[in-house]
Amino acid sequence: MRVLVIGIDGATFRLMRPLMQNGYMPFLCEVEQRGALGTLETIYPPVTAPAWSSFMTGKNPGKHGVYEFLHRKRGTLEQIPVNAGMLGSETLWEMMSKAGKRMVVVSVPLCYPPFPVNGTLMSDFLAPKGARDLSYPPELLKEVEDKFGEYLLYHKQVYTKDNVANVLAELEEHTEYRQRVAEYLLKRDPWDFAMVYFEGTDRLQHELWHVIDPTSPMHDAEEAKQFAERTRNYYRVLDNDVRKLVALAQAQDPDTQVILMSDHGFGAIHKFVNFNIWLLREGFLKLKRDIPTQVKHALFNLGFTPSLGYKLSMNFGFANLRLSQGMTNRNQILDWVRRGFLSFRNVDWSRTRAFSSGNYGQIFVNLQGREPYGSVPQSEYQTVVEQIGARLLELRDPKTGAAVVSKVYKQSDVFWGEFIDDAPDVVFSLAENYKALGTLEFASHHVIENAFGNSGDHRMDGFVGMLGTDIKQNVKIENANIMDVTPTILYLMGLPIPSDLDGHVLTAPLRDEFVMSQEMMQGDALGARDQMIPDYTEEESEEVKERLRALGYLG
Repeated sequence: MRVLVIGIDGATFRLMRPLMQNGYMPFLCEVEQRGALGTLETIYPPVTAPAWSSFMTGKNPGKHGVYEFLHRKRGTLEQIPVNAGMLGSETLWEMMSKAGKRMVVVSVPLCYPPFPVNGTLMSDFLAPKGARDLSYPPELLKEVEDKFGEYLLYHKQVYTKDNVANVLAELEEHTEYRQRVAEYLLKRDPWDFAMVYFEGTDRLQHELWHVIDPTSPMHDAEEAKQFAERTRNYYRVLDNDVRKLVALAQAQDPDTQVILMSDHGFGAIHKFVNFNIWLLREGFLKLKRDIPTQVKHALFNLGFTPSLGYKLSMNFGFANLRLSQGMTNRNQILDWVRRGFLSFRNVDWSRTRAFSSGNYGQIFVNLQGREPYGSVPQSEYQTVVEQIGARLLELRDPKTGAAVVSKVYKQSDVFWGEFIDDAPDVVFSLAENYKALGTLEFASHHVIENAFGNSGDHRMDGFVGMLGTDIKQNVKIENANIMDVTPTILYLMGLPIPSDLDGHVLTAPLRDEFVMSQEMMQGDALGARDQMIPDYTEEESEEVKERLRALGYLG
């Protein structure tokens, strides 16, 4: 029994269903008819790094320790980019290797730095630029580059009115390159398990959602007339690339079971929400009383904010600053922004009860003994959490009167495990088409404002498809979570399922004969392991953070 997994970042039925109906994704239609297809719920927050981490560990972030693209060092406000070393639990690759299964892994997020596996592994886009330790075995990178040219990991093109063609051209180039490398590696050595990752859908949907969504407030009919068909055609090409990989794998071994999946869904952004501004207005966050802070605050209230600068740059044609390749210059600009505008440097932590940090507005209590300048005693922690949660549910869009927060969760219902101390304290979902703006601490003086920049962002509903000799035909997959995929793979391959995984085997899409004949074996608990904090230089750390920020991954 072999298993091939193809990860399609951010793939969503919001786009794929109409594309399937209009002939752009015939292979996905075939998967639906000849196999199983359905929604795959992701973890909170629906961010690439923790989502793929939950896939490859079968655990929630409280057990593997990756909550975001950035990890906040305990006892500090310093944030560093995550990588594979941050995973506080054993991964699918390690489980396979220990069981003697050979594998091919192509650029799945959080595979940098590469680690020994029983097979071959290529790293992902979280590697710092210039890194050459991008493969296992180490010599594989040169072999791949000798055949296909420089290993393409980093997307440089972002949306501006005059740059759509370049965004699409880069996506097409990267996808074709990834396809060719994947085919080569699948043919190179025998394998039992393989996974190939495509990130182009995520990039396209962040940058160009408005091009093919006429309901987007950023939609431009003339722009759509010029580029919508080419944008839709990207999915046709990707669909065919997936078909070719599946055909290759099943030609090698007809008993190859296939899983297609995304790490999260996608949807439009109509409005941004600035949660540090909200916390400031609600009295949970306090500013210093010194003169420089008072001056900054007065200018801030007049609209002198980073978002104003961004909008002016767009209006005057300087939006290509986002495309600048000068990392040092950009980091100096960001440092200047933090010095010139309100930032956490201006917060009076002794009077602050909570602050927001993260791509989805995650709120942390300024807890004594945990935060570097903690002011809230443990005895008041739950009261503060409940107060914030209640106020969030009262937050309304001043223009429409609509609720902005759709639900507030108990932390324990979303996260549990050995790394719970790193979890946000207040966990909530936003109403459809609202997005937290988290690039800078105080990006705008408005709590709610019209979105700018990226026109699409993540949702909780990804997708999953299954195809193979042991998969039922024409079945709708229901009640599936991204944490369920790894236990399902282990079961398909006849391997024990560690007892502390949070996911469950998806048996409903599997043929009854297979389920009756395949024993479901429970293995020992894996437990947790120490996280290895990335040994980045300051320049490498800032380079990765700025690349993530420019691509819209940091709010």
